Amino acid sequence: MKNYVPNSVELIDKHLDLFFDENEDIVVFDEIESDVIHRDVYFVKANEERPYHILLSCGMSALPMKVPADIDSSPYAEVMILLPKEWNLDYDSFEDERNYWPIRLMKEIMILPHPDETWLGFGHTFGHEDDEEFAERIGFNSVMLANSMELSDDFTHIELDSDEVVTIFTLIPLYKEELEFKKQNGATALLKRFDQFGVEEIVKVGRPNICA
Repeated sequence: MKNYVPNSVELIDKHLDLFFDENEDIVVFDEIESDVIHRDVYFVKANEERPYHILLSCGMSALPMKVPADIDSSPYAEVMILLPKEWNLDYDSFEDERNYWPIRLMKEIMILPHPDETWLGFGHTFGHEDDEEFAERIGFNSVMLANSMELSDDFTHIELDSDEVVTIFTLIPLYKEELEFKKQNGATALLKRFDQFGVEEIVKVGRPNICA
């Protein structure tokens, strides 16, 4: 197949079937044209029991990352971001970058490790150049990969037949000053500050900047 690119659709479909039944409202934002990997984003809509949307990447784990031999981190990963139920994720809203930036960001992160044969794991950060905000008046200019506080380990770890594991990292948006704090003090120290100040995993635009 000349135009074939690897994907993780079957893997993610089977995994979600373990946690969500046919009554769940799940939409797939399918990538039309793909290169290196096929990048989809699964949108699990909020409900009465779960007051937030889940955006889950699908495709990043189709190829292994090149993790250094002395690092204890899986070569297979996906990312997710939790959005408040009020977030507009209708197709018609995507012309507004204030709605679309989480999806655009996920797609950028999904492809990042593979062409350059690098890797992403806990505590790694990703942002745009020149401290540019992800969208106008959003405030956030970067994200940090972390372990989920809202979803169980059963959900965020997918066991493969090869005895490897796909780790699903959650993306925590950061302000410029929080990114600088993380660079100087480490991811664990920043997460402790988040806990002290009540910063949740669910994205909240306009939340206090804990390092300002």
